[in-house]
Amino acid sequence: MSQQLNSLNFIKFSGNNATVNNVKDVTEPAFARKTGASGNSVYGKDSLLPYNLANVVPIRTKLSSKEERQMYSEISSAISSSHFNISVQDGVSVTKKLDALLKSGKLLNASSNDDSSTLKNLYDILKTPRCLNLDNTKILSQVIDALYNPTVITQNFGDIPSNVKKNILSGQQIADDVKANPTLMDVDASGTCVAASVEFHMANKHPAEFARWVSGLTSQNQEVEQKVRLDALSENVLDAVTFLNIFEAKQKKFNFDFTTLSLKPDDAAYVRAQVQNEHWDKGERTIIDALVQSTLMQLGSQGSYDSLTDIRGGKFSTNPQGLVETEKTFIESVIENNEKLSIRYQKVDDNQNLIGWECDFGKIQKHIIDTLNIGEDVIVGYVLTNETSGRTKKPDYVNTADNAPNKIINGHEITIVGYKTDNNGKVTFICNDTDDDEQKLVEYSADFLIPKIHHAAYPVSIVEEDLKMIEAQQMAA
Repeated sequence: MSQQLNSLNFIKFSGNNATVNNVKDVTEPAFARKTGASGNSVYGKDSLLPYNLANVVPIRTKLSSKEERQMYSEISSAISSSHFNISVQDGVSVTKKLDALLKSGKLLNASSNDDSSTLKNLYDILKTPRCLNLDNTKILSQVIDALYNPTVITQNFGDIPSNVKKNILSGQQIADDVKANPTLMDVDASGTCVAASVEFHMANKHPAEFARWVSGLTSQNQEVEQKVRLDALSENVLDAVTFLNIFEAKQKKFNFDFTTLSLKPDDAAYVRAQVQNEHWDKGERTIIDALVQSTLMQLGSQGSYDSLTDIRGGKFSTNPQGLVETEKTFIESVIENNEKLSIRYQKVDDNQNLIGWECDFGKIQKHIIDTLNIGEDVIVGYVLTNETSGRTKKPDYVNTADNAPNKIINGHEITIVGYKTDNNGKVTFICNDTDDDEQKLVEYSADFLIPKIHHAAYPVSIVEEDLKMIEAQQMAA
């Protein structure tokens, strides 16, 4: 992460709209939805995602102890006897999904921050009281849904019924600006694409950790403790301490090897969670989406995020929505407990025109594939220009200085989870988009996607030498 603090105040990746140099531009949809991209939806919602699962951890698929068998039996019995057994997401039996998680290795996965297994964390959700009087089996079913098919995770806030708004506005802790303008609660295009992408990654590649987070955030303590090695933030310990201070991370324990962070959603996230508990509609965020995404937004925005309005403050950006590249990289390093290095591939001038790239497209493709080959996802920030969004093809388009073909108008985050190569050596990436209204993966050819990638974060071993070379070329220019 040590290189990242030199790259602030650029493009904010915030879902359906982008902000460039603190000037909010026109809204464009994510290209997987409406811009006529060449992506094709693939891999339906009836099975676990097929990519890199064998590379996450050594797989264990059999209950090997009396304790494990008892936990599994009690979870299965509780779900099967409740009206939450038929998933609202896809109509599939949740107990069948639980069995699929066992057979895939996700259920007995114990690659979590405290070495607890997915099974143990699901059992804790069942057996210990939840906050806000949330139903234990309802939370269980939502976690199992997300682990079975992580593409159900979305950044779509959903509406707040008018009678519920009145109750919210009567609360003593509601900000004056929201009381004066209740429409601030009507979040149409949310700015949580970074957080939602990280949430998807956790469910896809770190099932035990995902279940641990949900267990903590829906518990009566309403927090999750995260033990983070300082060298996961920087190889220089003093730099790591600086990062923790700059991001205003709430530390419960500290020594010069690791810190233990207290991670919490903002208070308004629990208001959102209660709304979704009573008024969820298909395609909207679940209770657990609202809480996990808020926690990640809080971590990245220095504790300044408000879930009620989807507005953030903080020192790294003066724009109120989304997260910048530096904040994203900090979040990923904390979640992975491994240092991540972010490479900014695109060259952009002071007027926010795309004018070139820092390395050739083959190098970018290699970074992505090398990371996928070690079992990791790659969360990338892409941009659209007037040209690549199709605007310049419109009959009423006027080419002006502020409306040039290469003017960047949109930024968004998606997750690359796999790839395939055809007989001619052409690569196609398999991706997830938390803002495409689809509960399935989508394919993009490398030729189509790579030129649009503004940045991506990788394990140090994958890109350290190339990043040094890029930085040396930038200094020499």
